[in-house]
Amino acid sequence: MLEAKKVSRSEIQAWRKQIENGDLSDVGEVYQQLAKRGYHYASWAYGVASADTITGNGALEFMKAVANEHNHILTADETNMIRCAG
Repeated sequence: MLEAKKVSRSEIQAWRKQIENGDLSDVGEVYQQLAKRGYHYASWAYGVASADTITGNGALEFMKAVANEHNHILTADETNMIRCAG
């Protein structure tokens, strides 16, 4: 497996700002940048943030099912907050 490329402190700070000031698409963009640099888990996280992959949707459905089992219905706002948190 190839080694992931190092990420600088300034890049992390810029990405953090992008996420804090943006929306779910900004979260997805950051995950895509990390995936391109060899951080493969970011591809999975992108799926959750974008809700645009089979694995991402599966993870979201699992999360909702577990919440349901604990008598908690996740609202759309709660789900989106979790998707942004990564």
